[in-house]
Amino acid sequence: FKPLNDRWTTNPRTSVPGLYMAGSDAFLPAVCGAMYGGILGASCVLGYGGSLRFVFAFLREFATALQEDNPKMSWPQAYLLATNKFFTELVAN
Repeated sequence: FKPLNDRWTTNPRTSVPGLYMAGSDAFLPAVCGAMYGGILGASCVLGYGGSLRFVFAFLREFATALQEDNPKMSWPQAYLLATNKFFTELVAN
């Protein structure tokens, strides 16, 4: 983006060092904008490695829930299904 657009593009950073916006102020209005704004703010604070750890922890919990719903499912199957559902259903929609 051009520096001129910094004032209106979605960015959780502020001019105050260490202060980040989250929610609809960081992304777009409404519920979905607030949700993604929270993710943007958290990603900014956590950094790349922290964001990856967050996603892997989410997938681990999601796989555990899937495995509890279907006890015959192995852990690798549950993790692959959780990953597939995450990227095809949750992220894509």
